Amino acid sequence: MQQYFIEPLMKQGEIYTFTKEQAHHLRDVLRLNHETVRLVDPKHAWFAECYSEGKDFVALIKEEDPRINEPSIDITLAMALIRREKFELVLQKAAELGVKRIVPFESSRCVVRAKSEKSEKQKERYRSIVLSASEQCKRNVVPEVTDVVKFSELDRYRSEASLAAYENASVHSVKISERLNARSVTVVIGPEGGFSEDEVNELIEMGYEPVTLGSRILRAETAALYACSVIAEGAF
Repeated sequence: MQQYFIEPLMKQGEIYTFTKEQAHHLRDVLRLNHETVRLVDPKHAWFAECYSEGKDFVALIKEEDPRINEPSIDITLAMALIRREKFELVLQKAAELGVKRIVPFESSRCVVRAKSEKSEKQKERYRSIVLSASEQCKRNVVPEVTDVVKFSELDRYRSEASLAAYENASVHSVKISERLNARSVTVVIGPEGGFSEDEVNELIEMGYEPVTLGSRILRAETAALYACSVIAEGAF
């Protein structure tokens, strides 16, 4: 069943007119007509019947879908900037795993740096990626992707459980799964080169707890998806 996020609040029996892009996808790409779709407005999820009406493609709101396809834990992923294709993979999969907020940040070992002249275009692309992923997996909300922040600003994104994956943490250190008795969790993942010792100490001073992801050294994108998977699994 195809899903779309829509802006207006709808009521049963009302008609929603799809945007030009949505209509093209439904009518010309998927070739749907008089079939059920799922529409998610800011407060509700609806089952609706889509069909052509003159030049427009519309949907009749039939009934509310009571399912809330969100984890019970609010998950924030603070992700260091990594190479574009890998970072975009993390965005897509984090959205599918139920992450509520993604915070890109720069650290001393990042090989990628934010470029102010591309920031708006980049934000729009990030938004498009998480929107598409959220529609595909039938979420009720689209994750927030914040502006790129400095490493020192990560203290603003702490949660009840604030964790930092550290590749040099002892295998006997705390595991992520041991810190899921909280209503909100933030996990910080470093870049390809990991964190410096000074950065780890700064994270600790901010209130983050270093955690181990196991005995193997994982790539940055793998570490992010593994951490989010563990948190999401414990939240459903």
